[in-house]
Amino acid sequence: MPRSTQEALREEVERCRRLTEALLQDPAGRSRLAPEHLRRAAYAYLERPAKRLRPALVLMCCRATGGDDAQALPAAAAVEVFHTWTLVHDDVIDNDALRRGQATVHVAAAGWAATELGAGPEAAAAYGRDVAILAGDALQAWATELLLACAQRGVPERLVLGLAARMQTFLNHRLLEGELLDVQFSYRPVDTLSEEEVLTMLRLKTGVLLEYCATAGAAIGLGCLPGESPLVDGLGEFASLCGVAFQLQDDILGVSGDERKLGKPVGSDLREGKVTTLVLHALKTADAGRRETLRRALGRSQASAAEVADAHRCLVELGSVQYTRDLALGFLRRALQCLHRALPPAPTRDLLEALAEGMVERSS
Repeated sequence: MPRSTQEALREEVERCRRLTEALLQDPAGRSRLAPEHLRRAAYAYLERPAKRLRPALVLMCCRATGGDDAQALPAAAAVEVFHTWTLVHDDVIDNDALRRGQATVHVAAAGWAATELGAGPEAAAAYGRDVAILAGDALQAWATELLLACAQRGVPERLVLGLAARMQTFLNHRLLEGELLDVQFSYRPVDTLSEEEVLTMLRLKTGVLLEYCATAGAAIGLGCLPGESPLVDGLGEFASLCGVAFQLQDDILGVSGDERKLGKPVGSDLREGKVTTLVLHALKTADAGRRETLRRALGRSQASAAEVADAHRCLVELGSVQYTRDLALGFLRRALQCLHRALPPAPTRDLLEALAEGMVERSS
């Protein structure tokens, strides 16, 4: 029986994961980080189970454009490390306690301060934040180091330097812009925000990193930087749109997913007051009673499980979950149109299409 595309995709993602993790867990890289708490913090998320979809996107786009993905492997590892530092800092900003079902870096490091350094609660919390910030900085430096290592695998230096510059300018600037917009939105009354603003923020926070992944892989495959090839740029647009669809699905899972799969409490987005398209749609369409039900959970860290459940029921009854689902599917359709314009029919294109669809169909 011939393999299905989904089976082929699972095998390809697993292959990419193994290759990436072998490079990330190289003892030589680990030994360069000191002291021990910094090393522990930097590797904390990298040692937890993950699909490594971003590295897979780099390697798959390299192969789809005719390249040797062994040359792109350091770039694949680089984007995973880059993504990891953003998670570490994001957890500090959001004051999150869990990441993939385990303690976030700043919470774990606070525990180390208490048990190993004898720090009191306030000092331990401050130490945890300090370690997380420094670990994120170390990870960002490591990401650049990994990217530059592509030159040792035969990637032209002009291309490597161009991708490194793009990581530290386009990617870094746009991602930080999106992060700050997300923070600023929490200070604004929800009814002053537009859906367009929220979608722009999602593209900056999530889409630009996936765009970078696709363009880096395609650039190495073709030997052309972004802006020098319509194919590189087309795959970048495909991935950027996938990023928005991915984040919209993430917002749905944040209010109605399985906590065991998510690794964080369902409803935490509501308690944090996270501005999503679900919330905007619900508040726009709700009557006074339902608006009050939503506000009892929205932005209230002490909201009870019953209040969160009531808010979730409102989101479903008002059609807000389905509305966001439809938005995600719309971005997916646009992404696939970009993919089909960029690449002719081929098994490698089929894998990228299946990867994109999986970003919306996932449950974790």
